[in-house]
Amino acid sequence: MDMRNAFEKIVSDLVAIPSPSGKEEQVSDYVFECLRREGCDPCRDSDGNVWTQLGPSTEKILHLNCHLDTVVPGEGWETDPWCPVVKGDLLFGLGSSDCKGGVAAMLLLAPMVRPKVRTLFSFTVCEEGGGKKENGSRKMAARGGTWAVTVEPSCAPYGVCASVGTQGHALAVVRFAGKSAHSSRPELGENAVSAASRFILAVDRQNGLFKEAEVYPGVCARPSVAVTLISGGRLSNVIPDSCEVTVSRRLAPGETEETFRRELDALLAGEKASYEVRCDGPCAVADTNGILFSAVRRALKEVTGQERFGFQRGRTDAVIYAGRGMDTITLGPGQSGQSHCPNEHINLTVAEQCVRVLEHLVNELA
Repeated sequence: MDMRNAFEKIVSDLVAIPSPSGKEEQVSDYVFECLRREGCDPCRDSDGNVWTQLGPSTEKILHLNCHLDTVVPGEGWETDPWCPVVKGDLLFGLGSSDCKGGVAAMLLLAPMVRPKVRTLFSFTVCEEGGGKKENGSRKMAARGGTWAVTVEPSCAPYGVCASVGTQGHALAVVRFAGKSAHSSRPELGENAVSAASRFILAVDRQNGLFKEAEVYPGVCARPSVAVTLISGGRLSNVIPDSCEVTVSRRLAPGETEETFRRELDALLAGEKASYEVRCDGPCAVADTNGILFSAVRRALKEVTGQERFGFQRGRTDAVIYAGRGMDTITLGPGQSGQSHCPNEHINLTVAEQCVRVLEHLVNELA
């Protein structure tokens, strides 16, 4: 079976196994068995994380990582999300790009590659954040390493593309306090939902002020902020005395959790509100003068004849590996922009090329 057909079969198998975040047991079994069958001596923990070590026992360590979980399907699917459908070059199905295409690529590569440095292939749980288990990349990154490649969607419809960086992600839960009153006498109360609405409009204005910044020739990053959840009110005839708003802040190069906190303080000035922030790390950007980036450039040029780079507006687990001091890059066969979308798909021709780029990278990095 040629590589494209083998890739299509594995992705189809994986799509047909539902694996919402926190419920990855069946897909973990599939990955473990594939690696065992190919003689890769896999390991697995009680959460369902699977990994295997390849190559010589060198001091330098390369991580290749992708996640096993998916989001739940939203509205708008024209086919069964768990029933893979191939139309021309495109394979449709939930997780086909994010990130079961990456899983398939790594399963194909594990028995093929001949790395020059110790290489850890890991398939981890709870990246999407919907489960109660810990994100498995934290356990893998805690092992230490020199470089990390997150095999998440980075390609374009027209060809293989690597991501110079990935934005960090901070979440804030903002709680507004008010004073309840009968809705016939709103002047006697303090409406927490009204306070929240002022804040939401201010967040929208803040997002419009952000500018793009070039991080590599022709590649730009742009921060963003958006309200994603709101909850408030008790009864239809009572002025609400509380309201809770969740805000998603994507961190660009040079920004940190403290950047977001300063923005929140300014936006909430004069309001009766408190907030909590959770952040798993700032933006992760590759060292464009480093060994890993140079190796990616060579692999792209050798396999595709072109060097294409982009920047992840979303967040990948590269931020976790970068937080452990590793140089990182995101390079995976899935298509940027397909994540979490109805009718999610992956381009099989581009994916095959991406697998070959990854093979070249793993074999040549030293």
